[in-house]
Amino acid sequence: MNINQLDLNLLIILKQLLEEKHVSNTALTLGISQPSISRSLAKLRVIFDDPLLIRMSGGYELTPKAESIYHDLNSILSNVELLVNKQDFDPLTCEATIKVFGLPPQMNLLVKAIIRAFRREAPNMTLDIDTSPKPQFADLLKGDVHFVVTGHQPSVAEDKLYRIPLFEREFVLLMSKTHHLANTQLTTSLLSQCHFGQISVQGEKSLSIAPCFEALGFDNISTPIRLKNFDNIGTITEHSDVIFYVPNHFADELCQHYPLISRSAPNELKINQSQVCLYWHQRYHNDPVCKWFRSLINEQLFNN
Repeated sequence: MNINQLDLNLLIILKQLLEEKHVSNTALTLGISQPSISRSLAKLRVIFDDPLLIRMSGGYELTPKAESIYHDLNSILSNVELLVNKQDFDPLTCEATIKVFGLPPQMNLLVKAIIRAFRREAPNMTLDIDTSPKPQFADLLKGDVHFVVTGHQPSVAEDKLYRIPLFEREFVLLMSKTHHLANTQLTTSLLSQCHFGQISVQGEKSLSIAPCFEALGFDNISTPIRLKNFDNIGTITEHSDVIFYVPNHFADELCQHYPLISRSAPNELKINQSQVCLYWHQRYHNDPVCKWFRSLINEQLFNN
């Protein structure tokens, strides 16, 4: 392969093609016409001497060579980004984009703490926030985001991830002020007869505290409401007898806008996800933009 045939734009298109496995979707994501993407794919096939994407009955599939290339692309593009950002970094003039993923309860707290300072110190930067429901660490490992804010812990690649603790949280029971248990001393037995809302952002099949109930002999906890995100929790709770088990700061925020009440769960129902951390991959550990962002978080959360 003649490397002179390859430019950075082609690598960016290739990365998106291998992720989307779809020419039209790649064109839409990158804001480039479909014919241009098709021409780029044809050129890439010549450069790599491989079809890269093979049309199957259900769409395109990656060739083995494309799979191998994909694993290296994120590292290559990250190194290019690092090379560019190393040059005379100044947050006041920098126009970089920082991508952060986290679910709304955690993200709301972080944004509230840093957004004023972020806009003041880096007026030309973009903070790209993703709160869509999905596996917590998938985009971080792929190199699609710079940071993840979560109370979960990674199950893979821990040796390649860094983290700093941000804040503590406690999970509480959120219910309507008119709920029949709103002013009653809560026990596991009473709660086992109630109806719960399940928030399944990673495809979870059961209520987060169901194992706690089961350990005490209470099976088949009623979950008539299942959500894939944190939207509509306030409305559902206000107008029904459904209870949600959510982080305390999120519950406090909802209680300010809806006639709801948050109650501490009995000790035997408490789950251990108290520490929320900021995670980043080693590929961005020395990136000056990301180093600055970490220092901004540290200053706003711990030095104010």
